[in-house]
Formats: sequence, C-alpha cells, structure tokens
Amino acid sequence: MFRLAHVTDPHFRGFDGARVGDFLGKRAVGALNVLVNRRRKHKMELLRALGEDVRRQGFDHLALTGDLSNVSLDAEWRSALRWIEALGRAPESITVIPGNHDAYVPAVVTSGAFESLFAHYQTDDGDIAAGRASKGKAGKTGYPFVRFRGPLALVSLNTCVATGDLGAWGEIGAAQIARAEAFLMSPAVRSRKRVVLLHHPPIRQKGGEDRNLRDRQAFAELLVRAGADLVVHGHDHKDESAHLSGPNDSRVPVIGAGSASYAGAPDRRARYNIYEFEGDAITMIVRAHDEATDAFREALRVRVA
Repeated sequence: MFRLAHVTDPHFRGFDGARVGDFLGKRAVGALNVLVNRRRKHKMELLRALGEDVRRQGFDHLALTGDLSNVSLDAEWRSALRWIEALGRAPESITVIPGNHDAYVPAVVTSGAFESLFAHYQTDDGDIAAGRASKGKAGKTGYPFVRFRGPLALVSLNTCVATGDLGAWGEIGAAQIARAEAFLMSPAVRSRKRVVLLHHPPIRQKGGEDRNLRDRQAFAELLVRAGADLVVHGHDHKDESAHLSGPNDSRVPVIGAGSASYAGAPDRRARYNIYEFEGDAITMIVRAHDEATDAFREALRVRVA
C-alpha cells in the first residue's frame, strides 16, 4: 500500500525582511487583510499540530498544492520551508506547487522566486515519462512536471496567474495542457496510477469567474482524451468531491481538500487528506482538527476509486 498525503492552503505568515516598497497595489490590500482578517481565520498553531499529525500518521509522499503564502513574500515561503523541513523527510518525498497567493504580483511570477526556493520539491522525471516530450520547458516556467513515486505518476500543473486585480481566478494555458496530455498518454505514466495536482478546482464551484479556473473546459477535454486516476486540488478552503469524464465513459475523481490552517466551523476546520493506493483501490481518509480535544482525528474514510 502506498500513502499519499495532501495538504493545501496553509497560508503561512511572515514579514521579516519586507520593505515598505513591497506593499504597493494589490499587496497593500492583501497585507491589510492578513492583519485584520486572516490572522484570526488561519492559525499557525493549527499548522504545527497538523505537521505533527502528518508525521505520526506516516506517508510515502506528501503533495502541497499551493497558497503557502498570503501575499507572496519571501518570509512567508521561508516559514513554509521550515515547516516542510520539520517533517524530517527528503525532498524526493514531497512535491510543492504554487497557489494564486504565491503568484500575487507579476514581479514574483517573472522572477521565478517560488520555483527557486522550492526547486528541490519540483524535480522533474519528464524525460523518463515522455521521452523528448519534456525537452524544453513549455507553458509557465517548469510546468507541468511529472514525478514517479512508488506506483504513482504525479503530474503537477500551475494554474496561478498574477491577475492584476483582486480576483483569484486561475488559468492553465494551452502549452501546459498539451504537455500534460503528452505525459498522461506516455506508456511510462500510463503504467502507474496517474495523479494530477493543481491548485484551482477544475470544476465550477463558485458563482462568477473571479475565483474559478477559466479554462476548466480545456482541462475536462484533456481528461476525456487522456484520462487520469485521481485529480486533487485546493483553493476553496473546504472539502469538495466531484467527477470528470475520462476515456470510454470512465469517471475521474476530482477531490479538493480544506485549508490546513483554517480555524472556522468543524466542517471546514484545519484538515488534510490521505490517499491509500492498494491495487486498483483508492481510499481517501480526511483528518480534521477537533477543537474540543485539540487534536486531529479521522473525520471520513471512503473509497473513491
């Protein structure tokens, strides 16, 4: 049995080294939101407790699907790095991709600061997966990338856009879609359980388009052509479960996890998922923080495939 842990939307805080000039435009609004609102809703002590629970439960691989920060500050990401390193696992056993809060302003995206800091957690097995299909990075720098871990092939997409407004919408882009299809169709990947990682849900979950994945139809069409065994995402800070169509009328489970640091109602309070892969079966276990006992407990166990 192979155990994949999925943690998302931790929203680490940190302002060390930030300059006044860093807080212009959208960052000014975001930083104010952190001070007034998010510091009450997202508790760092819950993140520490979640990290301890992840270690106790054990995992073969951990996927972190974005929003490690609030306003894309280096200090926020370094707080995330310290949390990751405290797990005591080699970078090969952890995959990290960005969320929209990690692409908060254009300068951060252009600089590749997130990718530089988390490079050890984004190493690519693409040459093995698709031969020359991975030669030369396409789409947003370095994405998608694929990693072989045990029986899994993890295909990681970047849906994040520096929107230039207060929206939190995402977009994959045609280049990434084409590259992901090459990976998913390659024999080396098809011989494994194919797990797609992305931040935004590829299914409309919100009214309007200011928080949704704008090219979700293109992603859905990709799955019809190429298929996958599981898609996991974050972004909405709550448990979400749906299906998209795969080849030959198959169904691909699409599952979103709640925020790792959220201090709200029991059905959304800090949580993460564990997926157990055994033969053709995939079992999901939701572990959530119980405020009464101040401990994480199993909230749900269900076979998803």
